[in-house]
Amino acid sequence: MSAGYFPKRTKVGLEDLFSGLVTASHILHHHGILDAYGHISVRSPDNASTFWMPCNMPPALVSTQDDLIEYSVDSAEPVEKDAKQGYLERFIHSEIYKRFPAVNSVVHSHCSDVLPYCISGVPLKATIHMAGFLGNNVPLWDISSHYPSGSKHDLLVRSSTLGASFSATFKPATSASFIYTKMRSALPAQIAGTTPEPSHLPDHLVVLQQSHGFTTAALGIEEAVYQAIYTKEAAKAQTTALTIQNAHTGHVLEGKVDVEADGKIKSAKVKAEGGLKYLSEKEAHEAWEAMQGTIARPWALWCREIDVNALYKNQCPAGEDE
Repeated sequence: MSAGYFPKRTKVGLEDLFSGLVTASHILHHHGILDAYGHISVRSPDNASTFWMPCNMPPALVSTQDDLIEYSVDSAEPVEKDAKQGYLERFIHSEIYKRFPAVNSVVHSHCSDVLPYCISGVPLKATIHMAGFLGNNVPLWDISSHYPSGSKHDLLVRSSTLGASFSATFKPATSASFIYTKMRSALPAQIAGTTPEPSHLPDHLVVLQQSHGFTTAALGIEEAVYQAIYTKEAAKAQTTALTIQNAHTGHVLEGKVDVEADGKIKSAKVKAEGGLKYLSEKEAHEAWEAMQGTIARPWALWCREIDVNALYKNQCPAGEDE
């Protein structure tokens, strides 16, 4: 499927890629990451200059190889001239693949649990160990200052210009950073290949989009699905914690008393008691390192959940794992 695809294996065929991409679309729908909108893609294991993603249809209804389109990374145009209609925002995927050669899978979502952090100005941070990949700073990209002259102001990444601006927010690493040293820790050399240059990897694995949603980039499909699901879970946990904190904690008025003015407060500020504790940078990094080695476990569960749900049909031919 792509470098980093679990279970670990030395050879990845297109049949595995097609079946895995359909499965991933179903899992993301089942977990509320995608609804009728949103999408996942994967870079081709045979040709790094192309990637695959479903055609313009609800992710839950993707079922066969015929529902998938191969695109050029460079142009975001279909490789086949007679391809079905694709997603308008495929430029999100193509420009991330173009900027970061080590990224092999991308998920774009409008998940309602994450949207408040795309609107409120409250930063989304790693609050739980399952989402250490969020780190201490999840960037928020605002499309409003990047529209080309004469373009539609509809918040959609509908061009390579907008896609390039958005992908730059993930920022290429400039040193042997956390992502460089930790992101590949669970991957065997046979399928991960040679260690990628730091500039081939993003500094951030998740970027929020103002009033729109979020996008996550990963080395493989399973990691991308994991990151998308636990971005949602982290957002839910943070929202609940903030709600409890605001309802429970008291506020103390601190200031100077002006004795000559009948004891009136001369200058004061309101100080909240208590505070939300986020993961430290070290905790976030090392928690993600630990969780990377376990991604096969939830993946197996998620596959079984959709296997027993009649809504989802995966009619792609069986690959070599069968």
